Amino acid sequence: MKAVVFDLKGKIGHFRRPDTTVTQLTYPFITPLAVKGLVGAILGITDFITEDRIGIQLLNSVNTSSQQLSLLGGGSTFNRPTTIEFLVNPAYRIYYVGDEYADELAEKLIDNHSIYPTYLGVAFALTFPKYIGYFEDVDIICEGNYIRTPSVVPTCIIERLIFEEGYNYTRAGGFMKEYLGNREFEKSISYIYEKNMKDINFLFKPDREGMCLVSAIGEELICLV
Repeated sequence: MKAVVFDLKGKIGHFRRPDTTVTQLTYPFITPLAVKGLVGAILGITDFITEDRIGIQLLNSVNTSSQQLSLLGGGSTFNRPTTIEFLVNPAYRIYYVGDEYADELAEKLIDNHSIYPTYLGVAFALTFPKYIGYFEDVDIICEGNYIRTPSVVPTCIIERLIFEEGYNYTRAGGFMKEYLGNREFEKSISYIYEKNMKDINFLFKPDREGMCLVSAIGEELICLV
């Protein structure tokens, strides 16, 4: 498989948890499906479906702030006050791995070209992807051993988490795993991440269902979903 690495940064972001209503809470970082949607925007594919994999690394610590906004309702004169939780200064390194769209994505990123606007979850949180690198013949780690990774880690591949002093480990659940098209989804995954961007050390357990993998990309071991 091939890997394309790029960075996303912005002033704010919001990746809404679907189980929140009155107060719209956000996931603590960009979701894999949001990354795929952003890649679809770059490529000009409106209903983007792919089996390519996504790895996510935090480049800034996770910070949130809640704000009340007036959102336009059903009519042009109706304003509906809504409390929304935003991510503050979100920044990520994205690892896009696969054979379907990696080459085309790399070309677009190198040229700083996107067919549609790219944003961090909401239309008023624009972001401009920055190309970092391209890797061919990416290796997949299959054996159970200790892994140290800068990426967020799916819980399904953790046999044992190695706790380290001064670390702030957090679990985040309810991330949708697969997009079937026409706004239909199936399966979900949970992550362990370190709030202040420190590497996570864990004993790797291969995922029998193949939902989550670990890949060697450059000098890093990256968890993929």
